[in-house]
Amino acid sequence: MISVLLVGCQTAPVAEEDASATVETIPVVFSETLPELNIPRSMVDASCDCSQMVAEPEETDFDRGVRALAARDYAQALSYFERHAGAESGNAQPEAKIGLAFIAVLRAYRNDDNSSQALDDRAEIMSLALAVLTQLEDSVSEMGEKNSKLASDLMKREAVLKRLRELTLGQLED
Repeated sequence: MISVLLVGCQTAPVAEEDASATVETIPVVFSETLPELNIPRSMVDASCDCSQMVAEPEETDFDRGVRALAARDYAQALSYFERHAGAESGNAQPEAKIGLAFIAVLRAYRNDDNSSQALDDRAEIMSLALAVLTQLEDSVSEMGEKNSKLASDLMKREAVLKRLRELTLGQLED
């Protein structure tokens, strides 16, 4: 049995040698030609400097005012929004009015926390708006309680006045 295995091992390399010899005799032909691309020469030769093509939006006084609001510098923001109102843009007047109104609300309902939270400008303004909204909700709640108390007092006064009229008119008839 061992001899059969040894004989099989000796014949296998001979078969591989024959197969490799036939492979070497076949000539290999590769085509080096590439298809021609249909790109205009002006596009191929032109250099592309994309940094020149990126349009940077011009910073306006409104943008500066928003940043000043985010930094909680209300005086500077007020100045920027007032200057923005005089700009020639079609949206300048409404944008400036919104900025000025927001500053007025912030000043009216200012809390003592004037420190910035080092957030993005947009998030900082949202934080300011939420703080004002919370204060306004508290004010509405307080006014609701006062209104209920005043309504109760008014009903009591009207009842007292009605009784007083009854007593006064009743005495005049007698």
